[in-house]
Amino acid sequence: MSSPIFVLVPGAFGTPSAYDKLVPYLEKAGFATMPEPYPSCNHSNPSIASCQEDITSLREKIILPILEQGSDVILVVHSYGGAVGGAAATGLDKKTRAANGLPGGVIGLIYIAGNVLLEGESLIQAVGGAYPPYIKTDKPSPGLSLIEPAMDVLYNDCGQALAPELEAAVKPHAQLAFETGPTAPAWADAAFEGRRTYIRTEDDCCIPASLQDAWMEKSGVKWDVVHFKSSHMPFVSKPKDLAEQLVKSANGYLAL
Repeated sequence: MSSPIFVLVPGAFGTPSAYDKLVPYLEKAGFATMPEPYPSCNHSNPSIASCQEDITSLREKIILPILEQGSDVILVVHSYGGAVGGAAATGLDKKTRAANGLPGGVIGLIYIAGNVLLEGESLIQAVGGAYPPYIKTDKPSPGLSLIEPAMDVLYNDCGQALAPELEAAVKPHAQLAFETGPTAPAWADAAFEGRRTYIRTEDDCCIPASLQDAWMEKSGVKWDVVHFKSSHMPFVSKPKDLAEQLVKSANGYLAL
């Protein structure tokens, strides 16, 4: 049986290139990868760039085509990607697909400091009802936002010499995506018992570890929690270590 495909979903303000340092380690371990961009990232019309649009794009354009060709998927979601990926995978677990005579399935969910949102709960609601101070709204234009200062918030365990490259990788993101809620999340399904991993980024200046803990507790389901000493962006600062953990989790799912 072929190895499952890692679908790599970035966080807000990011593109698939965020995973460039991670991908070679996964491929060396024998896993194919499929990074996925968001419509809401730097959207030309942010007034229509909802969370649901991101969910539909991920589900219809990326996950389903992989499953329909008979391959399995492990969904790796970062930060806001938790809101999108959690909902996009609903009903696509392997057991449900097999019961309906359909090939492939999502066999694992790996959240990297991921937003664990309830059905209909927006990211802004989940962080307390207001934008954190490091998100600059209506910048560079109405309806879009930016994270500033990026190095301090996202990359606090990366060398300052990388600042020009890393800051350039941060893109504007549509605010509507943060203000609209997802549909029902896959992590709530019993089919994912033993198949939920949460990589808790302990030195995170964007989503503090305490907030990550609160989200997991709120979910009411059991997560395999991995304590990872890194900033919000471990695939940039510690790609080898992160890849080893992803492969370990994947092998655990395959053994179930």
